[in-house]
Amino acid sequence: MDLLKAMHTFRTVVEQESFSAAARKLNVVTSAVSRQINDLEAHFGCRLLQRTTRSMTLTEEGREYLAGFSEILDRLASLQDDMSERQQVVAGELRITSPMHSLCFGLQPLISRYIREYPQVKVSWTIMNRFVNLVEEGIDLAIRVGDLPDSGLVARRIGTMAVYCVANPDYLVKHGVPEHPKQLADHHCILDASIRQPGRWRFQVDNTTRYFSVRPVLEVNGGEPAAEFAADGLGIALLPDFLVRKYLDSGRLVRILDDYLMPPSPVSVVYPANRVMKASQRAMIDFLVANPLSETPETS
Repeated sequence: MDLLKAMHTFRTVVEQESFSAAARKLNVVTSAVSRQINDLEAHFGCRLLQRTTRSMTLTEEGREYLAGFSEILDRLASLQDDMSERQQVVAGELRITSPMHSLCFGLQPLISRYIREYPQVKVSWTIMNRFVNLVEEGIDLAIRVGDLPDSGLVARRIGTMAVYCVANPDYLVKHGVPEHPKQLADHHCILDASIRQPGRWRFQVDNTTRYFSVRPVLEVNGGEPAAEFAADGLGIALLPDFLVRKYLDSGRLVRILDDYLMPPSPVSVVYPANRVMKASQRAMIDFLVANPLSETPETS
């Protein structure tokens, strides 16, 4: 058994969440993937995956071995990248994750420029609204919004993101303008269900962060349609500036409760502190820091 190859296959199966999808990614037959996983389990004397006809989950041992395998594979990739760097070539694979809204605040053009500048790097960019353990899942970099908890990650700021409370002027004429966040409980609100706590809106009251529960008239799994529904006059929304800016400029939305809005949140690129950095990873960090995301403009 090629142990390194089997480790890579195992990590791919976990990432793809199925044997057949992993086989397609690795360009091998499904039976070869299954045989490598069986050989790996036999080699270490434990079950790594709990498999049924409909689902596949990591066992406790599988989670532990996944972290160890990822460290070995990433270390090997780092050594290979270090060799490329010594040859003044930035190459290899770079795995990035970011939240759904990152498509809107200018990250995609920066990645396009990076790929043009470093054509020998293969970028794998995963966009999702869930917490990602960079070490366990073998991710090189993450783009995260907000203050980050103390962890084994290094954060470099690359921009800011403001959040506005907005409504259509016709809605406000019909239902009144809330003067305090607690009055939102009496209004129709539109929620972006893709975020962690869509029904609890955060404001700053008397220099203290407070959460207010709101009554949804509509929940939609995405900020863009939530902004459009608010612009159509269906209710009040709390959304990032880049999602509502065009509606504010056109007058279809206006800002409310500005005195209670939270300060703009930092946008950071984060990466594990104790992992040897690949050349492609270092190049992307330097690139993002040198070309920060646009600072939030004031919208009247």
